[in-house]
Amino acid sequence: MYTVNHTDLVATIKTAAIDLNLSLMVWGQPGVGKSDVARQVAADLDAVLIDVRLSQYDSVDLRGIPSPENGMTVWNMPSTLPFVGNDTFPDDKLIILFLDEITGASPSTSAVAYQLILDRAIGEHVLKPNVRIIAASNRDGDKGVTNKMPLPLANRFCHVELGVSAEAAIDYMLSTGAPAEGVAFLSWRKVLVTTFDPSKPEKAFATPRAWSSVWRVFKSDAPDAVKRIATAGLVGEGPASEFFAFCDMMDKVIPVSKIIANPEDCELPDELSMCYATAVSISGEMTLDNATPLHIYLQRMDPEFLVLAWQMALKRDDELLQADEFLDLSKKYRSLFKR
Repeated sequence: MYTVNHTDLVATIKTAAIDLNLSLMVWGQPGVGKSDVARQVAADLDAVLIDVRLSQYDSVDLRGIPSPENGMTVWNMPSTLPFVGNDTFPDDKLIILFLDEITGASPSTSAVAYQLILDRAIGEHVLKPNVRIIAASNRDGDKGVTNKMPLPLANRFCHVELGVSAEAAIDYMLSTGAPAEGVAFLSWRKVLVTTFDPSKPEKAFATPRAWSSVWRVFKSDAPDAVKRIATAGLVGEGPASEFFAFCDMMDKVIPVSKIIANPEDCELPDELSMCYATAVSISGEMTLDNATPLHIYLQRMDPEFLVLAWQMALKRDDELLQADEFLDLSKKYRSLFKR
């Protein structure tokens, strides 16, 4: 089984699950972003996403409720699944059936799900032809609520594991509106993208999902003390302390106005953390009008800060795509500026 990053998983889903109609099983640690990728694919393809958390389902929720009809038992299809005849779901639009927490299902629920995946049907109820199936679960060693997947069921899936690539996770955060301070911090401290360790007892640990919640807290109007408490409760005290120390450092960066006034001679930051903070500060104020002097200054820094500043600035302001400096830069770092 291959371990892939977020970008490769999106491509695999679109080809294997969507185009070829293979049932895809995605494994991964808690909080790595399995359900986020499913939502991203659905949004990209303008598809209907049905998110079924099987650990919370009973077999009757999938099988339906029986009732007598003409002396026979008839199973009434559940309204929540896209079977033929259920007009709640469209026939002319892609539907993604996302079976999350599949190894956390009870044995009876798992048996019904097995038929759904094996036959694309449960009893007399058949899935619509425009339905594609993706399932997901934590790995056996992650200490989540998991049962061993039956081998006949496993053999019906195309298996892939979503790993934690710091670079891919940061790129994804950047594309989904993470604050510039957060992206810069994790670019500097990539080891803190995830601190998950199933052998340790900590309840709060960093994962891409937890950081996404941190960004919501950070961008809120909550008092600073509450932000710090909530952040520690989401990713742990260590990562939270480092993050807010980095944010405090942002207040000490060289003013962008000073850089614009003298880009060739303005002092450069000498600490790694300050370099990241300076790149973030520049990215937040870069426009078509001041791109030239800011680019001159960034070129005096290491290439990773030059690229970081432009990547973040472009996410904020598409007009910068027209800047001559960006056109030259994108030729040199073509693979880093694919859109």
